[in-house]
Amino acid sequence: MLKLNRKRMLRQINPVRRVSFASLFLLIVFSTLPSSADKFSFALVGDNPYSSATYDKYIRLINQVNKTADIEWVIHLGDVKGGGEDCSDEELSRRFQLNQRFEPAYIVTPGDNDWLDCKREAAGGFNEYERLEIFRNLFYPRPGFSTGGNPMPVSQQSEDNEFSEFVENAMWEHESVVFATVHTVALTAPATDPAEKQRRDNAGASWIEAAFEKAIASNAKGVFLAMQADPWQIWGLPAIARRACGDCIDPRPSLAWLYPVLREQSLAFGKPVVLAVGDTHIFRVDKPLYTDRNQLVENFTRVEVFGNPSVNWVNVLVEPDHPWVFSFREQLVE
Repeated sequence: MLKLNRKRMLRQINPVRRVSFASLFLLIVFSTLPSSADKFSFALVGDNPYSSATYDKYIRLINQVNKTADIEWVIHLGDVKGGGEDCSDEELSRRFQLNQRFEPAYIVTPGDNDWLDCKREAAGGFNEYERLEIFRNLFYPRPGFSTGGNPMPVSQQSEDNEFSEFVENAMWEHESVVFATVHTVALTAPATDPAEKQRRDNAGASWIEAAFEKAIASNAKGVFLAMQADPWQIWGLPAIARRACGDCIDPRPSLAWLYPVLREQSLAFGKPVVLAVGDTHIFRVDKPLYTDRNQLVENFTRVEVFGNPSVNWVNVLVEPDHPWVFSFREQLVE
């Protein structure tokens, strides 16, 4: 009798209600699955253009980026001009306007050529810190936003009262990946103002830590850091490299603070981390970060962009739902 009654009950249920029960079941199932993120691409450029010899080709690079589908933004890794080129207001403004030809959002982190080397006689013999203020005023005109043809909202370290001048240090999150630019330049001579250098290093370390804190809090799939300075100008497998060139792979003195920060934060995060740099003008993708015990930090990757005299760019593909997250495709400009 019980089985008969259950069959009759099932036959009497409205088919629409059966569908709604099924839909509810699927909704519950899918709501418990991990969230997915869409793949996307962006452009990396740097150390260009340095002179009139490469200016026209850089315009062709911009045009190529603009014609490439689905480029979310452009990150320029600094040195928008050559170190011996004029640092006048007019020339810096001309470089800003040149880069505003990019149709996607444009984000730049300062390089040494953009302000530090302006004290060179060939560049005009300026006070470098005064030039940094001019660069900041020109290239970061709108608080909370990038520039470029399609500006996007970003967080800036200048929102923190402790580092209120660092408008150039930006951060944003897209499709479960955290991005940050960090103003870091390498010195080849002692700083003219050691206190300013120390403050810049402190700001950089704090901003890197903040990026990882944000990534951990949001359960991000990866972290992408961008700066001008290349911590590993010469690199190879440590045991082999040291036999060939002694201490040439040791930390660059002015960047020694950066190594422990990158090591500790990358190991604690445990997911893919990329550091994008310019500085030495060699396109390469490698894994140069090791622990104090000479163990490779496997989730950390360095990508360096093309630089003068090579005027090319890198298309970064981000696939948040794949284990590698980041991959790099060189783009050559005719």
